[in-house]
Amino acid sequence: MTEIDSQTRYDGLLAAMPASVAGGTAAGVWLAIPLRLGIGIGGLLAALLVVLSLFVVSPQ
Repeated sequence: MTEIDSQTRYDGLLAAMPASVAGGTAAGVWLAIPLRLGIGIGGLLAALLVVLSLFVVSPQ
């Protein structure tokens, strides 16, 4: 197996997808917004990141 020494922007996108859902969940727990709304907003942000990674900065 080949090791890659440097991280790419796709690694950052992959890390940001679940982080946005976790952030939305945390916002729903700690702020005065419903938990469902926080998770939904985090999920929409994660979906936007999926679209960006597939169509805007797609691997070559």
